[in-house]
Amino acid sequence: MKKQGLAWLYAALIFSFLYIPVFVLALMSFNQSRYNTLPFAFSTHWYSLLLANTKLMAAVINSVYIAAITAVICVVLATALVLGLPAGRSRIRSLVNSLVLMPLTIPWLIMGLSLLLLLTELGFSKNLFMLLSGHIIISLPYAVLVIGARLADMDKSIEEAAYSLGANEWTTFYRIVLPNIWPALIAGGFLAFMISFDNFVISYFLIPSGSSTLPIEIYSSIKFGFTPEINAAATIILVVTMAMILLIAALMQSSIKNVFGR
Repeated sequence: MKKQGLAWLYAALIFSFLYIPVFVLALMSFNQSRYNTLPFAFSTHWYSLLLANTKLMAAVINSVYIAAITAVICVVLATALVLGLPAGRSRIRSLVNSLVLMPLTIPWLIMGLSLLLLLTELGFSKNLFMLLSGHIIISLPYAVLVIGARLADMDKSIEEAAYSLGANEWTTFYRIVLPNIWPALIAGGFLAFMISFDNFVISYFLIPSGSSTLPIEIYSSIKFGFTPEINAAATIILVVTMAMILLIAALMQSSIKNVFGR
């Protein structure tokens, strides 16, 4: 009994360490005080100001636009990649998987700097294409992990039965494979969207002059003085991110176990 109590205390301390700062930030976004001081007085004033801030809202639209394109491209590339790899445990499959997943181990700072140096060496200025390329490079491994895990879970005998009944590759993909992997496509797309939307480092190095994304705009705002509008923006991002995570978890219960172990 004593051991169980200590375990619960330990868990409570860990969760407090992880989530109390986030809870305070969200709470202060509803505090009327501009300087986050007590006593707490409930207000949605900062959310109203956030919606009226055209510069910040333009940055939000840019972030959503870039993240949406990144998610679509990552889903298409990841699906083509995992379907095109030879089945089983061949060396080619292991090599390609390792190369695709390698960006997970490379710090984003190094990735952003290397892309900026490449851009400079090629004589190009910062542009949307290179910004999207950077976001796709860091988001693609996550989509590959999710979609690949779903395909690994799929019963191959159904696919083989379709071939034996005369279906060609496109018919088998459209009628058999696609209905089985669509939750993974949605989950992989959401994951790529979140990675791209929240990314600051790659955007900071590669975004064209005169443009901005939400993380960059928040960083710039903090440099010139903190306002509770940032709390409101961060709270909205947090809520949307948590909703996406819950949706992904609901769609990918079996495959998440496959990725992270049973």
